[in-house]
Amino acid sequence: MNNFINREKELSQLLNLHQQKKDGALAIVYGRRRLGKTRLIKEFCQGTYHCYFMADRAGEEALKRSLAISLAAALDEPLLETLSFQSWYDLFSAIDRFRSKERRLILILDEYQYLCQVQPAFSSFMQKWWDEHWQQSNITLVLCGSVTSMMYKETMAASAPLYGRADLQLLLAPMHYSHTRSFLTSHDEQSLVEMYSLSGGVPRYLELLQPFQSFSHALRDLILNKNGILYQEARYLLHEEITTPNTCWSLLNELGRGTGRISELASRLQLPANQLTRYIELLRDLFLIYREVPVLEKNPQKSKKGFYQVADPFMRLWFGSIYPYESFLEFDQAELVELRLQPLLQNHISHCFETMCRDFVRQRVLELGCLRVGRQWGKGYEIDIAGVDEQNELAVVGECKWSKHQVGLSVLSELKEKIEKNKLPMSPTCTFFLFSKSGFSPDLQDKAREDDKLQLVSSLFG
Repeated sequence: MNNFINREKELSQLLNLHQQKKDGALAIVYGRRRLGKTRLIKEFCQGTYHCYFMADRAGEEALKRSLAISLAAALDEPLLETLSFQSWYDLFSAIDRFRSKERRLILILDEYQYLCQVQPAFSSFMQKWWDEHWQQSNITLVLCGSVTSMMYKETMAASAPLYGRADLQLLLAPMHYSHTRSFLTSHDEQSLVEMYSLSGGVPRYLELLQPFQSFSHALRDLILNKNGILYQEARYLLHEEITTPNTCWSLLNELGRGTGRISELASRLQLPANQLTRYIELLRDLFLIYREVPVLEKNPQKSKKGFYQVADPFMRLWFGSIYPYESFLEFDQAELVELRLQPLLQNHISHCFETMCRDFVRQRVLELGCLRVGRQWGKGYEIDIAGVDEQNELAVVGECKWSKHQVGLSVLSELKEKIEKNKLPMSPTCTFFLFSKSGFSPDLQDKAREDDKLQLVSSLFG
């Protein structure tokens, strides 16, 4: 990223902790790969007295030497490069011996999970030194990692050595769709929606899209090309983040094919439903899948109508459209695959457009009087956008049309008919939202000018 985009809230939290805490401060920053954790941390420590160290998969002794080299540069003490350290405690002690006592040091250990992999007791070593030395010292310690499950186990779980010691825990999620424009400044509305359907809110994917002027060119070069940067991305992500990638791969594949009920998933994967829950929770923690229930359900957590879907647009694109054709791509038949993919791609983009429209409404829940926003469906009907109020009545309803045709009065009439026919509870002040890729007919626009409870939205980025 050339400019620091979004993450202002997280940056402010880190800065406040560092500037206001008088004694030791411990921050945990974690989240799946590609979300910009390292970029956030570098922005945080810019212009400060700090040492940044990124661990890798090297052996323990090599990691000690690498950290000593980073410290030598950060603390302006060349002697550190020449010393050998028998234990991690010796290295921690050297930090205290050579760092300035007048200036507050930021010590950042990035890819923290690798330190824990090479030395399983590393978090215990860190906990002991923190309790005995750094907790009462002028130091800000930042532990950053991308293997979400391991970061939780090592730093935040009740059994973790560092449990209860963190002053700040930041779980980075994908960015909101509205930030797509900050990365792709020259793209029009339609192109931004299409590019979001490929990248989601993942900063690294958005960076990779910057040289491309169209969705099709980006898809062809980055994903459908077996040498493309994102061709193996789904596998890399699961193998990096999850200790059981094969089961999670199979689960995502079934979700991509449209299987979403827990009983059906368990049957397809030949796993007991209670065992499948573990893998579902892993994928939910990575913001890769989510559970959806009709928004009018009074007890969503216990609803038997729950349906799981792939949340991440890139993973949905891969498993829902591309993965079935992977064998063709291995034999360089990208043009044939792209031709066959066209109906699937349009369905994928349309689905992402609906998701973005719901997010557009969620940003306005306070002014609309909604408690929650989602979809509403039942036997024989579906409503793209539905928001309920405190009385569990519909305070917002809406439809989304990713079509080359203008939306007319018939869409509004059909929406109202769904509500009346299915006897759905509706607030007297319910607002109707219609979203369209291609605009609205003149008669519908006339009606919207007369009715302030009818909102026509042709731009999600305005």
